[in-house]
Amino acid sequence: MTDHNALIEQLGRAASPVTRPRRVEWRTLSWTLVALPCGWLASLLVPRESTDWLQPGALLAALQLLLAFITGFFAVRNALIISIAGRRPLGWRTFAPLLLLWGATLLFSIGHAPLTGHALSETRCYAFMVTVSVPMLLLAIIWIRRTRTLTPLRSLSAAGCGVGCMAVTLLSFCHPLHLHPGDLAMHAAALATIVAATVLLGWRWVTVR
Repeated sequence: MTDHNALIEQLGRAASPVTRPRRVEWRTLSWTLVALPCGWLASLLVPRESTDWLQPGALLAALQLLLAFITGFFAVRNALIISIAGRRPLGWRTFAPLLLLWGATLLFSIGHAPLTGHALSETRCYAFMVTVSVPMLLLAIIWIRRTRTLTPLRSLSAAGCGVGCMAVTLLSFCHPLHLHPGDLAMHAAALATIVAATVLLGWRWVTVR
């Protein structure tokens, strides 16, 4: 017992004060305010053209942008909540309506005649999303590392989905208003790449050891 007390006393002297993390809502907002400008700066490395918001379909595209942003914000919030033991993240009841409405707006944007050189445009979509996601996913890993996590796969997957949605948000500012099926395929491929990269790069840094 004496040895135990001595050990406790020694650990007490060596322990440093623990700083309580800020509220999840504030951390999510701060990540968004830092990550989106960094993603925009990264987008300057990729050839792009600004969206013509005067074309027909601009209102639908603006709704898609808003839904992508909201979904991404909630996904990153979930990633930060999952990293805290005992906290319950948002469930499918929150995400299902957003995803269904987003999917419906995407379907309404399909069916128009393909644009000239569209294959090149699809490749640029993929390159754009992956490029802008790099600083954002690194920042997400840094934010999760603040608390670490017992479930790195869930936390990082949610963060990757959030980063992917934010990449779509930025893509909306430099993408044709009307979509082609190939666009959706490349967007899905980019999203899968972003999620996988977030998990692989962040696993070592956010896991509780």
